[in-house]
Amino acid sequence: MSRVQTELNVKSRQAGMAEIATTVLHNVGNVLNSVNVSAELVSSQMRTSKAQGLGKVAQMMNDHVHDLSDFLTKDYKGKMLPDYLLKLAKVVAQEQQGIIEELEQLTKGIDHIKTIVAAQQSYAVAVSIVETVPVAELIDDALRMSAGLLAREEVTVVKDIADLPLLPLDRHRMLLILVNLINNAKQALDGVIDRSRCVTFGASLADGSILRITVADNGNGIAPEHMGRVFSHGFTTRKDGHGFGLHSCALAAQEMEGSLSVRSDGAGQGATFILDIPLDAPLSK
Repeated sequence: MSRVQTELNVKSRQAGMAEIATTVLHNVGNVLNSVNVSAELVSSQMRTSKAQGLGKVAQMMNDHVHDLSDFLTKDYKGKMLPDYLLKLAKVVAQEQQGIIEELEQLTKGIDHIKTIVAAQQSYAVAVSIVETVPVAELIDDALRMSAGLLAREEVTVVKDIADLPLLPLDRHRMLLILVNLINNAKQALDGVIDRSRCVTFGASLADGSILRITVADNGNGIAPEHMGRVFSHGFTTRKDGHGFGLHSCALAAQEMEGSLSVRSDGAGQGATFILDIPLDAPLSK
């Protein structure tokens, strides 16, 4: 092999490695937004927890350890303690439930990050881990991972999800696509001030054997001259964009033998992304 050919092969391999690295970083970065939001919420809840009131109650009772019976039955503050403790127990239980839910979301985010990295460590993108998944829950997980972004931008989320059975899907590839599409929709809504910003999710079976998920926004839309390049690696119309997100989504759809397409009536007319994933066997509802 000639020296020039060897150098070309090296450059090609380096370019491929760079594309994988940037795609992994982009997808991990999307999920890290969710992880950071959950961590901040848990931290805030712990700092402001009403459970700190237990320390005050304990100190008060300790101060009256020798006349506790009289304190609880005759003293104004002492007589209030039982009712206060009941209310405190209810509030602390609610706090605990909220923290548990955020920690579950945090765990899901970390698990998704680990899967993204593991799938790329040895170019193992062809490996697919299929499990039966409730589609509505999958969409909710993706929305929770993006909740911070959507809440900050005051984006309304609408869901039009059919009553679907459990479906055999690659959960993490699906999450990768959905999180990226949500992030893309949020960016498409940046600067929109003449209408309420909205993202609409749809999910249904097409032809009995194809899961079709749509993510539509009423944002900036896509100019006709850009339609053919939306999923190209490196293509972006944003000044701070990298053009990795939609490209990785299209690849992930292909790896599941599906497709990702887009419709838009033009600039300012919003856009709808359509994810079609074929199922092993036709399903009827």
